[in-house]
Amino acid sequence: MKLHRSFEKLEPNEAGMIAEMTDILRRKMERDYANGETLRDAHPKTLGLLRGTFQVEPDLPAELRVGIFERPHRFDCWVRTSSASGKVQSDAIKDARGIAIKLVAPRGKDAAADASLGQDFVLMDAPAMPLGTIALFRDAVYYTIESSPILLAAKWLLTVNLGAMLGLLSLRSNPTSPLDIRYWSTTPYLFGPDRAVKYSLLPTSRYRSTLPKVLSDSYLTEAMQVHLGRHAADFDFCVQLRHDDMPIEDAAERWDEKLSPFVKVATLHIPIQKFRSRQRQKLAESLSFSPGNALPAHAPLGGLNRARVAIYDALSKFRHRRNGRQAT
Repeated sequence: MKLHRSFEKLEPNEAGMIAEMTDILRRKMERDYANGETLRDAHPKTLGLLRGTFQVEPDLPAELRVGIFERPHRFDCWVRTSSASGKVQSDAIKDARGIAIKLVAPRGKDAAADASLGQDFVLMDAPAMPLGTIALFRDAVYYTIESSPILLAAKWLLTVNLGAMLGLLSLRSNPTSPLDIRYWSTTPYLFGPDRAVKYSLLPTSRYRSTLPKVLSDSYLTEAMQVHLGRHAADFDFCVQLRHDDMPIEDAAERWDEKLSPFVKVATLHIPIQKFRSRQRQKLAESLSFSPGNALPAHAPLGGLNRARVAIYDALSKFRHRRNGRQAT
């Protein structure tokens, strides 16, 4: 991943930490999926893979007509909702939730051959990432998998990183539905050659789910199917332009929305559909989503993105090779 000299600065021993994390996570996947299909290392539980459209707003101001948003256009897309835990677990367990959008060239309903247009948007239901640097990310991977979470907590306490630990705990929740909550990119991206943005998805659907009295293992998937059985779902896709003092290399710091409000540039529309099928689940496992799957105008920025791009790419190839599939 090419370094953008105007914005980015390498962390000490960055390449070594990324290589170490890739190796640790690959070996974990081998242990976790010794038999049967190998799932993703991160966000392995698919809550739903949904068909949608991504409509760029008409009459955007000139400063926002960049890349995908250069002119009004409606893109077909796949939308994957997921739970963040590294192991598949009940929806009733509090967790962070993610959403990933892949713009595609349509070739038919549920067609596995849909051609990627080279643009993914990867977001989660938190405005910032507590593990905002590669060094913190590496510590979390190493101590939780190879060593002890207790030692990780002790290290963070000694190095005044209690905020990272508390931040991770605050990410976990039980939302009413993945279609009801707001998402953020948490990490920055280019917006043309010399500007940076963060992304956010704001739910705008009139229909909202209610939280069941008893949360089942698949209550989030069930809530989405009830919603999409009779109602479409919509989100405003927004960008937040960076001001000079907003950090690129530390994703733990939230950019001030009063200083730079999010501005709508597109609508994500998810029509009425039945998505709970074996075919759709199989397609969800064949698709790959990454911050690095981006047009040059929207290239990922910052250390956390550099690590994610390298790790996602290596582990996606590993996963698909083990499953005897080609990534799409």
